[in-house]
Amino acid sequence: MASSSSSSASNQGYRFDVFLSFRGEDTRNNFTDHLFVNLKERQIKTFKDEQLERGEEIKSELLETIEESRSSIVVFSKNYANSKWCLDELAKIMECRKEKKQIVFPVFYHVDPSEVRKQTGSFRKAFSIHKRNVDAKKVQRWRDSLTAASNLSGFHVKDGPESVVIKKIIDDIITKLNLKSLYVGENIVGMDIRLEKLISLINIDSNDVCMVGICGLGGIGKTTIAKALYNKISNQFQGASFLAKVRENSKKCSGLLKLQRQLLDDIKKGENRKIRNVHEGMNAIKKALSLRRVLVVLDDVDNFEQLEHLGGERDWVGQGSRILITTRNKHLLRVHGVEKYEIEKLNSEEALQLFSLYAFKQNFPQEDYKDLSDSIVKYAKGLPLALRVLGSHLCTKAPSEWESELCKLEREPVQEIQNVLKISYDGLDRTQGEIFLDIACFFKWEDKDFVSRILDGCDFYAKSGFRVLRDRCLITILDNEIHMHDLIQEMGWHIVRGKDPQEPGKRSRLWDHNDVHHVLTRNTGTEAIEGIFLDMSTSKQMQFTTEAFKMMNKLRLLKVHQDAKYDSMLPIGMVVDPSKVLLSQEHFYRDFEFPSQELRYLHWDGYPLESLPSNFYAENLVELNLRCSNIKQLWETELHKNLKVIDLSYSKHLKKIPNPSSVPNLEILTLEGCINLESLPRRIYKLRHLKTLRCTGCVNLRSFPEIMGDMTNLRELYLEETAIVKLPSSIEHLKKLEDLDLQMCRNLITVPQSICNLTSLKVLSFGCCSKLEKLPEDLKSLKCLETLSLHAVKCQLPSLSGLRSLRKLYLGWSNLTQGVIQSNNLLNSLQTLELSGSNVIDKGILIHICHLSSLEILYLNECNLKDGDIPSELWQLSSLKVLDLSWNDFSSIPASISQLSKLRALGLSHCRNLQQIPELPSTLQFLDAHGSHFTLSGPSSFLPLSFSEFQDFVYGGSSLLDLDTSHSNFKGGVSIFIPGMSRIPELIMDQNMGNHVTIDLPQDWYEDKDFLGFALCLAFVPFHDEPEDDFEHGFEDKSGHDEGAHKSEDESENGSAYNSDNESQDAFEEIEDRMLALDLRCRLTFHGDHQHALCNCYFSSLCDCWFGDDASGQVWVLYYPKFAIEEKYHSNTWRRLKASFGGLSLGKPVKVEKCGMQLIYAENVNCPTPTQHNDSDRPPIHYVYSRKRKGSVLSPGS
Repeated sequence: MASSSSSSASNQGYRFDVFLSFRGEDTRNNFTDHLFVNLKERQIKTFKDEQLERGEEIKSELLETIEESRSSIVVFSKNYANSKWCLDELAKIMECRKEKKQIVFPVFYHVDPSEVRKQTGSFRKAFSIHKRNVDAKKVQRWRDSLTAASNLSGFHVKDGPESVVIKKIIDDIITKLNLKSLYVGENIVGMDIRLEKLISLINIDSNDVCMVGICGLGGIGKTTIAKALYNKISNQFQGASFLAKVRENSKKCSGLLKLQRQLLDDIKKGENRKIRNVHEGMNAIKKALSLRRVLVVLDDVDNFEQLEHLGGERDWVGQGSRILITTRNKHLLRVHGVEKYEIEKLNSEEALQLFSLYAFKQNFPQEDYKDLSDSIVKYAKGLPLALRVLGSHLCTKAPSEWESELCKLEREPVQEIQNVLKISYDGLDRTQGEIFLDIACFFKWEDKDFVSRILDGCDFYAKSGFRVLRDRCLITILDNEIHMHDLIQEMGWHIVRGKDPQEPGKRSRLWDHNDVHHVLTRNTGTEAIEGIFLDMSTSKQMQFTTEAFKMMNKLRLLKVHQDAKYDSMLPIGMVVDPSKVLLSQEHFYRDFEFPSQELRYLHWDGYPLESLPSNFYAENLVELNLRCSNIKQLWETELHKNLKVIDLSYSKHLKKIPNPSSVPNLEILTLEGCINLESLPRRIYKLRHLKTLRCTGCVNLRSFPEIMGDMTNLRELYLEETAIVKLPSSIEHLKKLEDLDLQMCRNLITVPQSICNLTSLKVLSFGCCSKLEKLPEDLKSLKCLETLSLHAVKCQLPSLSGLRSLRKLYLGWSNLTQGVIQSNNLLNSLQTLELSGSNVIDKGILIHICHLSSLEILYLNECNLKDGDIPSELWQLSSLKVLDLSWNDFSSIPASISQLSKLRALGLSHCRNLQQIPELPSTLQFLDAHGSHFTLSGPSSFLPLSFSEFQDFVYGGSSLLDLDTSHSNFKGGVSIFIPGMSRIPELIMDQNMGNHVTIDLPQDWYEDKDFLGFALCLAFVPFHDEPEDDFEHGFEDKSGHDEGAHKSEDESENGSAYNSDNESQDAFEEIEDRMLALDLRCRLTFHGDHQHALCNCYFSSLCDCWFGDDASGQVWVLYYPKFAIEEKYHSNTWRRLKASFGGLSLGKPVKVEKCGMQLIYAENVNCPTPTQHNDSDRPPIHYVYSRKRKGSVLSPGS
């Protein structure tokens, strides 16, 4: 069984943040277990293979898991190389490093990296055995993988405390994967200058403790700027925590205590979860933070108690710490002695731009609306929220309507933000208004489809209503989740409360637990009440009585929930024991009844009774959710024709589910974790409208019922982790089934041939079905199948030709047989084919691949390919965009590779016999030859495109193939490691001894279309033994010519689109407290009548392949394009450009030997032939050339 840690906000398209590769007998029960637990506590979604006994061949689903991970941790231990499984894992990991930008973190557990790199010691013994019984090519690939991985910057576990190393690993992962990045928003205007002022105020370089309060009106952008600052500087601290919505969260039961725990978890990685009250929490926070340089953001604080329990005093945190507080209450900041930063309203220019973005979808008003727009902007008085709302409200309306709205505003002067926002609400019709109030009171942050289903059940026309609310900026929908600004939500609350400010029982909606408690304990409810949502974790104990609900004849929505507790017990990605998912249960009288005639939504967590009330008859009920209930069975014969969703998850006593005839329109049935459920109704086929059936984790569910008729709407059937032994042949009646998941059905033995009649099936997975004896012969009849996963399926594979819709096929490390793929053009839709680790030569597969005309992505890594093995027809795959040939044994690549006219990514890493690379397709955007041994004299011998055309090489949407070990401030740029470079490229002619160089800028340089940008270079020695204070990281001007370029006196106007750091202070003081293998900086400064810092470019690497015992000088070459320089700098005011270089390697200053800079023009970048300039917006690029041992690497970066 596979385990995974709880979920962080994993990156799009990935299932896991981290894949753990380790030798079980060495570290399973010690280091790796401790590491996994810590990753889990930090909410880093981690895959750990728990299978104790492994076969000879690695399972294909495990390879797929590696592909679906953002990074991998490889724990090298004494017996690691003894395991072929481990070596195959490593090979796949290194492949994904190249293709998928996967980051690899090596850990050397009581072994020396050189032992791994050179395969000496225990590794030599292991390979002496492998050589005798494993193909030589495969052995060589393993060797190459070990060498490449050991050359990466890693972590060493020797005699010190393992906990210290584990902390460093986790901190590094969080930084590299940017797991703490916060969503800021779109259409942000005026942020740069305000952020610069805030950065200046907090003085990041000072070792003093700084507390700053960000204050201003609601909707002014306090949280937005706090998030932007957090994203920008959080990685410069030893710990960082952003406590969002302090005001809202602290009002919940034990809210402050939970916030204290979150703060401690963020800083101490889950070490302080046992605090029992806020007073212990205060002491724990002080103890945890006092020795650390931390960044803490307390968002939306509204009383002193919150600051007292969370912010403490300056002596609570270590030197150099920063505490930021956002609040609407300036008094709190004065009382707490916090320096205040009040966000300025937008000036007229900024306000007009922001308003125009919403009113006209452009940066400026339309001609006929200029005066009207000025009037609106003047009315809004620079408040961003009002500008957005008014702009959206007036969008597409005629000028006469604008004038009418302006007149309305004049008649009703706005005193408060609420009144401005209410303009949008006033334009809603009845059902739109009801939708708005339901969202404001009950459904903020909820899934749009769920809310739509409930509201449609109330006859509110949700789809149309959502559109209107979005158009009026009353809601936004992000990732299918409904968002609403706090102030807009408060407006909705105010409207509801305004119906009767004194008596909650006369209002339409109750959500505040005090109001609910008042109504239910005093029996003051009336027929006005339409909805009650009660969070039992924040509510006082109460008894639910029939009398309390007696008058609520219009009750539509009732939710008594423990959402937070439920979610905490079921972290995403975790395998959870269903018997341990328990919620507290409130007291009921056994004769309890509540009105159900108008009820559309009933959600009651931990419902304590074994059945619903005897008179329960909700003919209008749309959704019933009784998670973790005591329900044994629902009704028998009552008809609930409107019911669409039943969720009985983790109802451990459930043994029967409703007769299908009682819920004829059911669409979703969720029975996840119902451990005593042994069977499904025999007549489940009568659920004609059922779309989703989820039985995941029903561990005693041993069979699936016969389907006696057509279930025409069932789209998703999830049976993973059940005890099912076989599927009935009548499954063929699920005519519209699109997704059938049988993963980890470890008792599954047979699959009926009739499964091939599921002609609508799009996704089919048999992963981890270890007992599966045979697959149906006629899988090729699944004409709609788009994804087929047969990872590590050990039974014989049938022919798959004929799957005309198949787009993704995963056969890696499966029992590949001849005839699986044939040359009959019947897989002509296939776009992705993964054959990693397969014996494609002996099975005659390669020649058949050449007929896959739609193939875009092809994995042939670790396939023992030698010279001549690749048929020439392969180079005629005109649609191929990604080709991975890594870890193969050929010495050359045919020149006909240039025929791949759409190739964007090429993998050649660890092809140790590779001697030369021919001319590559001009469409290539990503190339990785890391770990290969060919040598080059310089960029011109490899990249005839040179600078201008190389922009095409690095530019593109998403990286398809990228095994980056580097980090830079060049958004979308690529770092390339090319072996064999022995000098600074001749292209860069203006060179200077020392660490800076200055060039004159030609007149009107910014108007010259042939001028492309600047090439800059740095020659340096990685290790330098001189005292640090004598070197100053290379940024001190050593030439004796002081142009003042090392300091900028005018920082406030800086704003290059590619600036990573707009301040002039030494960039290296901002490097976080961790050891980098290499960290280089280049500061560009304009000079003229005065000076101005243009940009701080930097390049960082964790790859220790830079630094072996024989490491010598290095050359860093980067290209800064003209289009990266903002238009406001296009002036003859700037007559010179100075570049200052410096860096650190392994924490020590590099020795700058020489640097250079060159203006690049179209006519000289590709001498002697001029090159056409391309003006498209593209990121800058940079190279790092190594003068070092054979085996330097070529690897793209980001």
